[in-house]
Amino acid sequence: VSALHALGRYRDLPRLLGAPFLVVGFLARLPVAMVVLGVLTLVTSATGSVGEAGLASAALAVSTAVAGPLVGRWTDRRGQRLPLLLLTPVNAAALVALVVAARAGAAAAGLCALCALVGLTNVPVGSLARVRWLGATSEPRVSGAALSYESMADELSFVLGPALVGVAAAAGSPEAPVLLAAALVAIFVTAFALHPSAGAADPRIRPLTPAAAPALPRVLRRVGPAVAGMACVGLFFGASQTAVTAFAAATGAPGRAGLIYALMGVGSAAMALAVVALPEGVTLRARLVVCGLGMAALSAAMTAATALGALAGLVLAVGLFVGPALVTLFTAAGRLAPPGATAVAMTALSSANVVGVALAAAVAGRLADAAGPDAAFAVAAAASAALAVLALSLRTPARHITAADG
Repeated sequence: VSALHALGRYRDLPRLLGAPFLVVGFLARLPVAMVVLGVLTLVTSATGSVGEAGLASAALAVSTAVAGPLVGRWTDRRGQRLPLLLLTPVNAAALVALVVAARAGAAAAGLCALCALVGLTNVPVGSLARVRWLGATSEPRVSGAALSYESMADELSFVLGPALVGVAAAAGSPEAPVLLAAALVAIFVTAFALHPSAGAADPRIRPLTPAAAPALPRVLRRVGPAVAGMACVGLFFGASQTAVTAFAAATGAPGRAGLIYALMGVGSAAMALAVVALPEGVTLRARLVVCGLGMAALSAAMTAATALGALAGLVLAVGLFVGPALVTLFTAAGRLAPPGATAVAMTALSSANVVGVALAAAVAGRLADAAGPDAAFAVAAAASAALAVLALSLRTPARHITAADG
């Protein structure tokens, strides 16, 4: 009965920020889930070089990671609406310009520069939506349900986004996915910026003292344990995606890699929603230790898989630990962040994830080429074990610190 009661907290979310926010917030994050694969598809088609496409993707990833905390800082100081309304049209225009440049046969350097502009103007919708939930309620149970929902929405977007890229490219052209992403940015990120919930994170509506707008280095030090943990999760993502791709190619079915990896998102999304049913006595540290150990054990078990079916089952199972890990890290960041710095904390976690994915994909890819997919699975297992070790040092307040607490 208590578990059902806990799951019933999701009924509070539409009443808190409005049912349309759930729809707009989900659709507004789809472009982020589409653009990496969309860029790879577009640049590979335009240049005929996977290597140049990889450089363009790297430029996108690095610029997104760098810009994330800066955008978070901007919204912490000025509220979300104005920064988002300034960034959104530039981001949409940059995506369209990338398509035009690719069609015109622009040099790789020019395409990389445009990809960097896309990353620098990216709106981290998932992170900023979490800020709005935390600004709208001080009730830990409700904010916990909101963060669980957000992790589920992220996971579903990263399952649906690549699928949309595949459908758009097959039905139209290599340029179609990027143009679709630009249209989604123009429509739904604008709607996200204009939604009344932006007031929940507006410092002009919720006044802050000067101490509530701490320097960026101080914020990063405070949320450092959560950022380090998210970097480990990013390393796990990058290594496991590379390993699954290498395994599928080695078994003669490279086209199935995406479908198998998507199973992780399904398991992760389901368990992210179920986190609210955990007893309150289970600490964030305990949750993270268990998740890290579970991810490490299942990643290690993948080295024993000999068929795609067995690997698919293990990938689905590891997702059951990934979802709670993501929810726990964002919850920890919300509690550790000083008043007036929640957006920096949330965007820093997202940036750490991006950096981890890119780094592990590069390292695991080389190892997979040299020693096979098992070497890449070992990287995923090591990153997960590191998450469990880092979790042992995690200390968080019992609830999110508000400006009133300051």
